Amino acid sequence: MRVSILGPAYPLRGGIAHHVYWLWKELNNRGHSVQVVSFRKLYPRILFPGTTQLDSSSLKLDARALPTLSALNPATWLQAFKQVKAFSPDVIVFQWWQPFFGPLVGTLARLFRRAGFKCIIECHNVISHEGSPFDRLLVKFALSRADHFITHSAKDREDLLAIVPGKNVTVSPLPSLVEFFAPPAKRHNDGHTILFFGTVRKYKGLDVLLAAMPKVLQTVKCKLLIVGEFYDSVEKYQRLIREHRIDSHVYLDDRYVPNEEVPEIFQQADVLVLPYLSATQSAVARIAIANGLPVIASKTGGLSEAVIEGVNGLLFPPGDSAALADQLVMYFNDKLSTILGKNNQPSSANGSECRVIETIEQIAKTSLPANI
Repeated sequence: MRVSILGPAYPLRGGIAHHVYWLWKELNNRGHSVQVVSFRKLYPRILFPGTTQLDSSSLKLDARALPTLSALNPATWLQAFKQVKAFSPDVIVFQWWQPFFGPLVGTLARLFRRAGFKCIIECHNVISHEGSPFDRLLVKFALSRADHFITHSAKDREDLLAIVPGKNVTVSPLPSLVEFFAPPAKRHNDGHTILFFGTVRKYKGLDVLLAAMPKVLQTVKCKLLIVGEFYDSVEKYQRLIREHRIDSHVYLDDRYVPNEEVPEIFQQADVLVLPYLSATQSAVARIAIANGLPVIASKTGGLSEAVIEGVNGLLFPPGDSAALADQLVMYFNDKLSTILGKNNQPSSANGSECRVIETIEQIAKTSLPANI
């Protein structure tokens, strides 16, 4: 089988680039021929809040991608079309996460379908967490010509079908990437270190966690590690830390973490907190669960599908700092770390994660539907 993947890949950084590498690796391991067509860069500098779009990690998750695409340059779309057509794949898999790429994805999907190729769109988000009123139009244009969809949560499937009803959608959990991000030693969850990990954006609710900390510290001696690059104003959160008088209990590491440092950071933690105000799914949660690290998360979107109350973590209402504080206090005082940690089962590509690969293989074997 021949598969073309269109999406960000190394040397671009981030979770979707990691996922593209995983796809490329797993499909190759199954004996398929895989082409990856990536981007020269994802965003114009004016639209990117981070320091760099390139991955400087020593651990290079390199899918040998062709750095072809630019979202604002249609000439590169035609170049990618020619590269994929020359490869002659049995199926094309688009990565989708941001309406900004709607014109590119929608145009290429139409070109490929007219040329007789089958197209799958794998949705990491359907609609942006911090979008604009025009997002729905861009999403509809991008997604309306695909043959099949893969989402990573039932909530994303619901959102997708509300925009493009009647489509075939497979729901599959994100892979855990545990083979790349496993801690260096066996975990012993018996300390009092809380971890918030990943890029800091408004929808991720870090302010909710900071507001919960004074109540937690009244009962539990603990510390909070905030590790990730701030896309929101770091000064705002530094001010909140001072206002809540928790300076001596908070360690703030404002940077994009290289791949090789991720396992050690997770090894330091005793619980991961995801206080998201909205969510579809979380690769961070998958990494934690696969490594036996319990998760306390807000009950929103796909988080409540990944985090099972009393099994691998605890849940609380989104935006409710008092409820989060209560869950943290109960977690530490009742010594739930050992119980919940044991319930976490490390994932592999042989479990439900494999549904992504199986769906791609199945669509590749089916006959081409009529043009849509």
